[in-house]
Amino acid sequence: MNMSEAIQEHESSYCILFKSPDKSVILIDIPRSIEEAQVLPGESIKRRVISSKPIETPWKTPESKKEPTQFTSSSVAITELMTLESVKSALQQAKHSHGGPWCLPRVLGDTENPGNDVSLKRKQTSGSETAHVAAKPLIPDQSHYLSGTIGSKRDEFLSGAPLFDLIVLDPPWPSRSVKRKQNSYGIAYDMQEARNLLSQIPVASHLKPDGIVAVWVTNKASVTDLLTSPGGIFSEWDLEFVGEWIWLKITSSGDPIIDLEARWRKPWERLLLGRKRGGTSKSPILTKVIMGVPDIHSRKPNLRSLFQDLLPENYGGLEVFARNLTAGWWSWGNEVLHFQQRHHWVEIDGKEQ
Repeated sequence: MNMSEAIQEHESSYCILFKSPDKSVILIDIPRSIEEAQVLPGESIKRRVISSKPIETPWKTPESKKEPTQFTSSSVAITELMTLESVKSALQQAKHSHGGPWCLPRVLGDTENPGNDVSLKRKQTSGSETAHVAAKPLIPDQSHYLSGTIGSKRDEFLSGAPLFDLIVLDPPWPSRSVKRKQNSYGIAYDMQEARNLLSQIPVASHLKPDGIVAVWVTNKASVTDLLTSPGGIFSEWDLEFVGEWIWLKITSSGDPIIDLEARWRKPWERLLLGRKRGGTSKSPILTKVIMGVPDIHSRKPNLRSLFQDLLPENYGGLEVFARNLTAGWWSWGNEVLHFQQRHHWVEIDGKEQ
C-alpha cells in the first residue's frame, strides 16, 4: 500500500484522492466533492452530478507580444513568486507520492463521449428546458437558501441568519472576458462596484468569534488589494488576513492546464483566508495547494471537508454568491439553485459510490 492509499483508507471524504502528510498538498475530485456536499458528513452520496469530460492535455495559450501595462509592485511580484514556488513544490510532491488516478470517473453530459466513465441510469425523462425549470430542485438536508441578490435579501438575512463558523464567498469580480448579465449582480463593472457589493454583506455581525472567511479571488493584484490592504474589505469585516489556499487546475494526467511560467494567464485561482480579530486562534493558516481537474465553467471544488481540520465538528457554513447548495449550510445568491436543478443530476440506482 503506497502513501496515497494509506491516507485514503482513513479518509472519510472520498473526494480526497491524495493528501500529503502535512496536509499542504491535496488532490481533490471536484465532481465528487460537490456530490458529497449534497449529503451531511458521513452519509453516502445519492446522486451523481453531470460533468464535462476531464481535460487531457494542457491548453495552448499563445503569449501576447504587447508588454503588460499594469504596474506590478514589489509585494505583488513577491506574492506571485511565492505562489509559483508553492505550486511547483506541490506538483513535485504529488507526482512522486501519488500513484493513483488524478480524477475519478465522471458522468458526462449528453454531448460528451462517455468513454470509460461510469454509466448510470437517469431517473428523469429528457424534455424541454421549460420542463427542467418546472421540476422542483433538489434540496439537501438541513440546508437553507436565500434566492436573490445581496441587496434584495439583506434584510431577510439579517433577521433570520445565525452566526457561522465559516463564510465562503465567490464574488463576481470584474472581467473583460465575461459578459454582464441583466437583472442580476452578474459581473461587476469595476473594482468600486465590487467593493460596494461586498460592503453590503454583513460578515462581521454573522461570523463566530473564531470563525474563518474564505474569498475566491482572481489573479489581478487590484482584487487582492481590495480585500487585504489597509482600509480594505477585510478591515471592514473586522478580519485579519491569515493565509491563502491555491487551487491548481490540472489535466487528467496531473499536469497544469497552462504552463506555470505563462505570463498572461495562470493555471490557478487563490482563496484568501481571514479570521475575526480578537479571536482565540492566533496562528496563521498553512498554505495549501489543492490540485483538481476542472469541471464545467464556474464549478469550483467544494471545500467543506478540508475546513474540518480548522473548525469544530459539524461546523456551520454560509456560501455567498452560491450556485448550488451544501447540506447543513446556508447559501445565498441570485443563482443559488442553478446546479440544484434535476437535469444536472442522475440517480445512483442503489449502486455503490
